[in-house]
Amino acid sequence: MGFADNFSSFVASVIRLGRGLNPEITADQRRDPEHLLELYDFEGCPYCRKVREVLCELDLDYLERPVAHGSPRRKQLIDLGGKMQVPYLVDHNTGTRLYESEEIMAYLNDTYGEGRRAGWRLPVPSVVDTGGSAVASAVRLGRGTRCLAKNAGRTYKPLTLYNMEGSPYCRKVRETLSELDLEYVVRNLPKGSPKRAGLLKRAGKVQVPYLIDPNSGREMFESDDIVAYLRKGYSH
Repeated sequence: MGFADNFSSFVASVIRLGRGLNPEITADQRRDPEHLLELYDFEGCPYCRKVREVLCELDLDYLERPVAHGSPRRKQLIDLGGKMQVPYLVDHNTGTRLYESEEIMAYLNDTYGEGRRAGWRLPVPSVVDTGGSAVASAVRLGRGTRCLAKNAGRTYKPLTLYNMEGSPYCRKVRETLSELDLEYVVRNLPKGSPKRAGLLKRAGKVQVPYLIDPNSGREMFESDDIVAYLRKGYSH
């Protein structure tokens, strides 16, 4: 099961041709946002994936608010934005709130790209981009699309995940966090990000995923260990 899980996650990354691995701009090349961006989404959504790829390629951190099917947080999203639709971005730095993946990606590039644009190197029609993302989701057989936690709605301190969107190992952890309805801060570390030095100082090496759980004080590498820890601690 472990091999099949890793293989299908690797295939999903290949389908996206490495999107979310390499930065278009790094955090040291612009002023970081004062407040974390917030993203309402769920892991298996093909439109959400496109936004997360751009966030990673722009070396932007954000607060993930998962709203998988069955999540009680969906009511919060409806109250906030007026409808149940993902992705939904909230940027307290500019007072911006946006639905629609294409509009969100354009906004992120215009606001945080410093004249550069994350995304495909060659022009790719939106329908083709979304279709490829949908195929990547299909390969994962719906992982991350449904809230499975019996304690969904309970309040925990947000966890922190050091992440690369295109990493097959990070994907497995994000899927589990989505299924357990856990909010978490995404610390994106695309290749070449200066923020990697912070992880090296903290944990002794640069490897993702790396999870910090302020609710228990645990910090850990290795996707399978993280998934097992999350399921044991938060699925009841």
